[in-house]
Amino acid sequence: MKGKLTATICLLMLSLVTFALVAQTTKAAAPILFTFAWVEPDYKGTDVSISGSPEVVGYRENTNWTFTMSWTNNAYLYQINISAIRVYFSWGKNYTQNFATPVTVESYQTRTFTITNVTPNVTDTSEMWYHSFEVYIHHVNSTTAPMGEAASSPLWVHHGSYFMVLSSDHLDCLDLWSRVNGISLPSSSIAKVQVLKTEAKMEFDLGTSILEKGVYGQAKTHLQTAENLYNQALTTWDERGTAMEDADMNYTKSETAYNYALANAANVNAYGWLLFGLGWTFIGLGVIIYGLRRPKVAQS
Repeated sequence: MKGKLTATICLLMLSLVTFALVAQTTKAAAPILFTFAWVEPDYKGTDVSISGSPEVVGYRENTNWTFTMSWTNNAYLYQINISAIRVYFSWGKNYTQNFATPVTVESYQTRTFTITNVTPNVTDTSEMWYHSFEVYIHHVNSTTAPMGEAASSPLWVHHGSYFMVLSSDHLDCLDLWSRVNGISLPSSSIAKVQVLKTEAKMEFDLGTSILEKGVYGQAKTHLQTAENLYNQALTTWDERGTAMEDADMNYTKSETAYNYALANAANVNAYGWLLFGLGWTFIGLGVIIYGLRRPKVAQS
């Protein structure tokens, strides 16, 4: 009997220990609460020069890239002392922002950070494909000296992709392509407008084809020409369309004035005939009155 009781107690204790371990493991495996966004990129949109024409985020070479991030300490039951945030890009370089005083993050507390550094030039990093990156949080075991790297440091918190390093010509191409690709002019009865639209479409298609090959300087020339032709089409449409509207309005005004004059002339003629008729009526009455009042001559 005592042996069965002892075995039962041992099983219960083992169950409790197992439950505690599972709970702790589940807690440590909680999803990371993390948000990330690039700040004021030089370009954000489609890049047709990249295979698959993906949506990318790009910064001009030798300018600062910046992102903002927030991280919630929901996976650990103890304070995290953040000493640095490191970003590794797929071109093989780490960018680290160190904090002179560690930033403490209590359990379930959220902190926001803004990280910035210099975009490399396109001679060191290719602009012909997009790059991926990883974000890590380094933390230490104390907020005062001596401080050492914590056992669980660094913490991986984010993976991103579609980051572009852009030359000036590449960036100009993308800006032009985005603007011109969005232009849609309806049909016009003005022949010159239709010709300009056709020429603009041909230049845009040619520029896009060259851009897809990564020849950014030539592509930029054709895309700029396409935008200029579309602008000329709009100007021509505005000038000639306005002239046609003015001419139509003047014709309408002239026609209205003519009809008004005809109406006035008809009214004048009507009054004239009325007065003419009244005149003869009065003459007739006068003759009758004269005949009635004329002195009669005695017959001999």
